[in-house]
Amino acid sequence: MLKVYGVQLTQEPAPALLEALLSALPAHKQARIKRFLRPADALRSLTADILSRYILCQYLGIHNGEISFTENSYGKPALHGTEGLHFNHSHSGRWVVSVIADTHCGIDVEEIREADLAIAEHFFAVQEIADLLAAPEERRRDCFFDLWTLKESYVKAAGRGLSLPLSSFAIRKEVSGGITLQTQNEFRDCHFKQYQIDPDYKMSVCAQSRDFPGQLEVIPQDELYGHFLHLV
Repeated sequence: MLKVYGVQLTQEPAPALLEALLSALPAHKQARIKRFLRPADALRSLTADILSRYILCQYLGIHNGEISFTENSYGKPALHGTEGLHFNHSHSGRWVVSVIADTHCGIDVEEIREADLAIAEHFFAVQEIADLLAAPEERRRDCFFDLWTLKESYVKAAGRGLSLPLSSFAIRKEVSGGITLQTQNEFRDCHFKQYQIDPDYKMSVCAQSRDFPGQLEVIPQDELYGHFLHLV
């Protein structure tokens, strides 16, 4: 089982709706979201939490109040009492995405902007830097964000956070469309898939499974909020 979901943020919810959604989260989550200075950042974080909770409730047939999270030693969250169920979410710009699977998984979405090659030189593996510089200049920005989201999805699937150096593994996109991983890290039995959700974004998923859905399931923003509140 491996499912991928996305929500496009198209509107700013009314204050009463935002308060209802926020109050459904644990106190520490509410406090963290309220610390954001920009409303757009707070909305992305809130929606990401709600999307993951909604998916878990739907899959397990439970209500939001029954969800209890734990964390591994690197801070990656897991659902208490369901060691065989894995999930992850990501957000950028106007998109929030999530993955749920019965294997380790990670997901990343990034809004395409100017690529800072200094970041690649500092964080990417030698082979990745060579591949990036070999790409035609007009495609280099897309290649950068392809690699960035693929690498982030791998790190999140591995569940080791910042303790796993981005330069300790190399991901290559083959001409045939395949995606390969080169690493000596313990976490290596994994696969990748990219989804085209928006011309201005890149999105990648990593999982210990080849059973990727052909397309992600897009849930309208207002529909997600309404369905989630019914599970509170």
